[in-house]
Amino acid sequence: MAEEKFQVIIIGAGVAGSAAAYRLAKAGREVVLIDRGDTPGRKNMTGGRLYTYALEELMPGEWSDAPLEREVTREIMMFMTREDSVSIDTTLSSQKQQSYTVLRARFDAWLASKAEEAGAMLIPGSTVDGLIIRDGKVAGIKTGDEELEADLVISAEGVNPIVAERAGLIKPVNVKDVAVGVKYVYKLPEQTINERFNTVSGKGTAMLCVGECNKGISGGAFLYTNKESISLGLVVDTHSWKESKLPLVDVAEELRQHPALGRYIEGGELVEYSAHLIPEGGYKSLPQLYSDGFLIAGDAAGMVVNRGFTVRGMDYAILSGIAAAETADQAIEAGTFTKSFLQNYETKLKKMVLKDLESFKDSHDYIAHTQHLFTTYPNLAVDMMNHLYKVDGNPAKKIPGIVKETIVGKLPYFSVLKDILKGGKSL
Repeated sequence: MAEEKFQVIIIGAGVAGSAAAYRLAKAGREVVLIDRGDTPGRKNMTGGRLYTYALEELMPGEWSDAPLEREVTREIMMFMTREDSVSIDTTLSSQKQQSYTVLRARFDAWLASKAEEAGAMLIPGSTVDGLIIRDGKVAGIKTGDEELEADLVISAEGVNPIVAERAGLIKPVNVKDVAVGVKYVYKLPEQTINERFNTVSGKGTAMLCVGECNKGISGGAFLYTNKESISLGLVVDTHSWKESKLPLVDVAEELRQHPALGRYIEGGELVEYSAHLIPEGGYKSLPQLYSDGFLIAGDAAGMVVNRGFTVRGMDYAILSGIAAAETADQAIEAGTFTKSFLQNYETKLKKMVLKDLESFKDSHDYIAHTQHLFTTYPNLAVDMMNHLYKVDGNPAKKIPGIVKETIVGKLPYFSVLKDILKGGKSL
């Protein structure tokens, strides 16, 4: 027997769920936000980086007290071999407050508290075991021995939406549509981080790496500077990882010992080590986003785009939470929660989130299946720079000769052209 009934129940207090709860509470709706962690954010991990336009969309002018780490003003793309590296180092001081590094345990707790302050009922430490379904309509949730009824349920469970899968509302996540991420967090004094990255307090660096860091497995490494810590990690495509037969823990261990990266974390105290699935199937793997009495948002819906040089998911999660809340508010006003009415949710998402996902629908396939992207090209980049800077007493060569010597016999020109064209179309 159901003990209570609410207008909306949201499963998961990540950024999508808390964003939806915040907006609904602000609209004066009865909303319950339920999370399996003892506190929101306790079980969440990410690199991580948040683009702040989404926060501004959620709470215009009211996010100044958010526990953001450092404003990203420096972007580094690094190509690595076993011992060497070549970096494209970009400083973008003109892009004011475009993005910040974040630690999800802190940020998620803050966002959930904002939803609670607005009037949402937060229930942490509770696992949703299933959905109440009556006459084909989702009518609430089951948690332990309790049942909570609702006019609408929003699933923001994260990358592994077991509740929605068990209810038959979406298909099980396909292994080929997820990547595996491993992350270390090293505690370092703020001044040490400032010195190592040649920056000042409050300003930070985002680094993405390819090459030796992933041992030929499709994927790459990341490094983000926080106020008093550094997030360092690795993301690998599951299919490519399986074919490589390499233990991921060994690949991650070698990553942090690479001379190009080890110098940044030297002397740091390891305070966190975690692993997580990441949705990367993109537009082609999107589930049904709405059903009678039900919506799905954020990572649970696979709303992530990886273009190699940028990885976006948190901003899309917040936007999907806003869209879900607006749709729920309209449904409550109209007194209808049918699938046909809730289709408005997808219409709202098409303005940007789904538009981006469709634009880059081939990015995952390109990144995961371009043969030379994670091996040959990083090696060529390092070899090229090695030749350019080499002074050994032999006659110097002009740049065209160096380029030819670097490439000839290692990679057919046709392959390079094909990868460039395909990459331009996909990314």
